[in-house]
Amino acid sequence: MLLVSDLMDRADLGVRAVLLPAPSAAVTWVVATELLQPASYLEGGELVLTTGLVMADAEAGTWREYVASLVEAGVAALGLGTGIAFDTVPEDLREACRIGRLNLLEVPLEVSFASISRDVGTMLQAAGPEIGAEGAGDEETLVLQQLTRAAAKDNQSAIMRALASILRGEVSLRDATGRTVVGPFGPAAPGIDDEVAECIDRIRPGGMRGAGAVGLGETRLVVRPVGITGEPESYLVTVQRQTLTRAQTLGVDLAWSFLNLIAESSKAFTGWLLQLVGASAEHLLSGEVAQGMALADQAQDLVLKRLPSPPRRSMAGAGGRHQWRVICLEGGSAAVAGLSTALARLLVESRGAPAGKRLLWCTDRGGARLTILGEAERVPALLEDGRVMPWTGRMRIGVSGPVGITDLPRAAQQALSVCTGARRLGQPVRWEASGLPSVTDLLDEDRARAFARTRLGSVVDQPELLELLEIYLSEGGTVQRIAEHLGVHRNSVPARLVRLRRALGVDIEDAEQRANLWFALHFLMK
Repeated sequence: MLLVSDLMDRADLGVRAVLLPAPSAAVTWVVATELLQPASYLEGGELVLTTGLVMADAEAGTWREYVASLVEAGVAALGLGTGIAFDTVPEDLREACRIGRLNLLEVPLEVSFASISRDVGTMLQAAGPEIGAEGAGDEETLVLQQLTRAAAKDNQSAIMRALASILRGEVSLRDATGRTVVGPFGPAAPGIDDEVAECIDRIRPGGMRGAGAVGLGETRLVVRPVGITGEPESYLVTVQRQTLTRAQTLGVDLAWSFLNLIAESSKAFTGWLLQLVGASAEHLLSGEVAQGMALADQAQDLVLKRLPSPPRRSMAGAGGRHQWRVICLEGGSAAVAGLSTALARLLVESRGAPAGKRLLWCTDRGGARLTILGEAERVPALLEDGRVMPWTGRMRIGVSGPVGITDLPRAAQQALSVCTGARRLGQPVRWEASGLPSVTDLLDEDRARAFARTRLGSVVDQPELLELLEIYLSEGGTVQRIAEHLGVHRNSVPARLVRLRRALGVDIEDAEQRANLWFALHFLMK
């Protein structure tokens, strides 16, 4: 039997005891969650791990209710990850655990939830079959050992390779569009991309509770969302036999749990990283160079603390010695969110940024516009990177001319100007190739914004009509391209345009009216 006190005897586990009123409590498994009320998903004996994001402003009473629910569920211990929402363990949480006699542990920022799950799993296995492997056959024991060894490497690829071996089928991790982001591993299953994309579209409304399967003759395609809280950022896709053995079923469930823990552990980290990167970009775009570069260094330090890499030359002050470009991208909020996540993944994979190269970005306009700041030599390669193209291919893109770091506000105006005038989605328009400056550069912005709100009327407060107008103008009124951009059947587009025409009160096919609407839309979005 594995006890909480046994965890404290393992210094390499990385956790610290805050309160141990019941050190002899038995641990049966590890669960990472950011739910405010996780008790209904627990079976008893768990080591519950959380960063406490939903409790950031919680009062003492809320902590007492949270701890009481865990005690009622029979939880063995609560581990709070510090360094994200809380620098230290809150006193109110300590008091709630003291009253409820719940073991309380601290998990420092440098210790990942996935590594704790991996190590506790190994300890449970070594503790004997009565701890969760009772009656397991030789094949099931081998599966447990194989996945535990894979989890020890603390990355998704190792776990998925092991699962592919166990299932003897293809295993991959896909994003919300169905594009492969990790893998595939195992025997190839060609021609499944369309089925995967359709299945993800079908189950996406179900969030973390959605799952789907498609029969492929003698095999089955199964899609599972990865994560515990929020919306899924990726999906586990397996191609397996129609009927699995007990050992294979165990392997799928355990591998999925490991992947969920890894995703949950990195989610809070990614959220904090996005805040730092966004704040840095906003300062630079406001001409506040010192503040922006200081925040950029903090973002890089955060990545390096979590994912150490070999020593490199310091980047302090490097921004002033390079030419920069600004990229403005406009599209739907889903495309902006997907691109932001892809950029965060690029930043983490490059351990912050290669020496002398910066990558910063921020979102605005209600989440439908993303502005990227990059050192000039990096921008072309970034826009051609296969990891961002599924998102940029659905957006209008404007690229500024090269400027010094102090001229980034001017570069942002250039990028926005050419982005607004871009005619084709997914094809960057450079300032240098855009011809003469836009007539909009001559207009007073305050008066232009007032004109925009008056001209657009009630459409301003109807996001779906505003998006339709933007697409209608950018696609020159072509029904088929409008339908493709909206993801709807072309036969539904005319009715949508009738509704738009009525809301605007003008003939949207008239050239002069289109020009007025384009100006209004341009300044409304600035």
